[in-house]
Amino acid sequence: MRHPQITERQREILLKTLELYISTGSPVGSHALAERVDASSSTIRAELATLESLGLLTHPHTSAGRVPTDAGYRYYVDALLAEGVAERRRLETSEEHRSLDELLRDVSESMSEVTRLLAVVAGPGALGDPVARIDYLPLPERSLLLIVSTESGASSSTTVTLPREVGEDELQEMFAALNAWVEGRPVDGDLELSAVARRLQAGHDPRLVDAVLEAIEALGRSSERGVFVRGASALLARLDELEPSSLAAVVEIFERRRWLLRLMSDALQRSLAAKTGIFVSIGAENVFRSLGGTSLVAAAYSHHERPYGVVSLIGPKRMNYDAAISTVRSAADTLTRYLNAR
Repeated sequence: MRHPQITERQREILLKTLELYISTGSPVGSHALAERVDASSSTIRAELATLESLGLLTHPHTSAGRVPTDAGYRYYVDALLAEGVAERRRLETSEEHRSLDELLRDVSESMSEVTRLLAVVAGPGALGDPVARIDYLPLPERSLLLIVSTESGASSSTTVTLPREVGEDELQEMFAALNAWVEGRPVDGDLELSAVARRLQAGHDPRLVDAVLEAIEALGRSSERGVFVRGASALLARLDELEPSSLAAVVEIFERRRWLLRLMSDALQRSLAAKTGIFVSIGAENVFRSLGGTSLVAAAYSHHERPYGVVSLIGPKRMNYDAAISTVRSAADTLTRYLNAR
């Protein structure tokens, strides 16, 4: 995003205004800034007026003090990311986890406790981990072991009993056609298997095709790792910082799994595209316009340099961005180290 051109003094006043407003929640006036900026109150008032004319600040009708606009928050966050956030916050997590799901749950709880924000941690299955390929291994008594490998490096398997004896040539031909269709599609029960069936049944035994596809569909549903949400009570404790419409939107999105997955999928893609590895969405920038009163901070975690999932924090626009950015970085690092060590 391109920012308005401002002088160094205007930049200092803008950043100090954001810091004061985030810490106090009160509109910031020239007298408060005069204690922190080497300029007179009259000079500061003139600069505040200029910053307001540029759309970076505004002021409530009942106060002469200024508050940031979405553009002002964006300038502040971009400055934080460019200059580097303070030391990363260490997350307190258990030393041993029997499964990735346990660690995802533990990390989400720690993120919320540290920041008093709503923490959302998504695993690969929940975001639709794309299929790399589907392999098979013949077993006795007309059975096959199906192995589904995903682009994140994960794999899962299931056994299917075929309706009749099938030769190796027919199996190879059918699985070649199957892989050509499903490669790159998510294993989350949404592989458009009816379309796959129509294509495969044209050249293969429909009973054989149905048996294999039903097993793959069931495997996709059972192997899904979920989305872990923690910190609803922390968000409720900050009701005075959220517009009622924004709170209602947060509740609705988290009640509708499809919307929540879209929010997390968007956060994953944007954090991967960000130069700093951190994606921050402020107000109207959110994928859902109804979240205009909130901000989201997210980072991807990986498995041997391949994207695996996303960690995020959601809260009022007047959140401590320094702490939020530091926390999601630490959480992403924790999960990446765990996955790479497995």
